[in-house]
Amino acid sequence: MIETYSSYIDTYLVQPGRENRPVPGEHHFVSAYLVPRIFEIRGKVPEYINPDGTKSIVGDVVYYDAGKHQHGLEVKLGTVRLTSGEFNSWIVSMKTSGWPDSFIGIGHKGITVCSWREFRRAYIALVRSKKGNEKWTPQELEPKKYGPIRQVDGLLPHLDQSVVFQYESEPHLAVSAEAEFSKSLRSAIDS
Repeated sequence: MIETYSSYIDTYLVQPGRENRPVPGEHHFVSAYLVPRIFEIRGKVPEYINPDGTKSIVGDVVYYDAGKHQHGLEVKLGTVRLTSGEFNSWIVSMKTSGWPDSFIGIGHKGITVCSWREFRRAYIALVRSKKGNEKWTPQELEPKKYGPIRQVDGLLPHLDQSVVFQYESEPHLAVSAEAEFSKSLRSAIDS
């Protein structure tokens, strides 16, 4: 079992032994690391895991209760890439009922778990931070386009730092950081 998010980062994002193999992707992260953590907290398997292309399901890890959406987490590993449908519904639209409940992003520098509202605010700030984009506002995209593509590591400084957990290379620090992340994850999915 993967003990900490820092060990996940070591093994799958930065380890020199990966040679020329690509990073496995968010589906791997969700199944190998995230779902076991959430199972420890909730005691149940999600109703959906990575329902890409299932438009009525909001998020990558989704819990239902009594047949209704209870909580949806959207996960990004390394890169924040939103399809036109996601971008239009989750960034452009102010209709919060169509948004995921939480965002989890993992990069080389660490991991975050936050509300979608916090992610959306930080994502817009990150896009605006690029020179020449200071007044950028999200506009509806045509089908088959993507919203501005950004790295999770670039997003982390734009988030409230209480929801950012740094990568730790020392095992004892990694275990301590994991405990703090787990508290934040519990808080996010219990809300």
